[in-house]
Amino acid sequence: MSQRNRPVEFEARDLLASHGYFALRYPGSTSPVNLVGFSTEEILIVQVRRARKKFSGIREVYLHYLHDMERIRKIGGPRDCRKELWVYAPPAGWHFYEVFPGGLIERERP
Repeated sequence: MSQRNRPVEFEARDLLASHGYFALRYPGSTSPVNLVGFSTEEILIVQVRRARKKFSGIREVYLHYLHDMERIRKIGGPRDCRKELWVYAPPAGWHFYEVFPGGLIERERP
């Protein structure tokens, strides 16, 4: 994990906690996820990324982070385990994407 990304990871952890999750951070580039959130209703696994600029659309996000999404999908997990990709892209801020076997959708919030 680069020094540049570390503050974004911590901000994502705090954001996850603010939405009622008990958040655990997994630092390092070898893990397919950076955060795991537990709530009374679900488990949320998150890969956090920082972009230099805002993406033009979901297709560009999909193509740019294809490798990350493939790694997240391999984790498996129970039905109540949601997989997400969170991208911080200035100046727009956070974008949240739920990862599915065949693609992804953008969500308003975690």
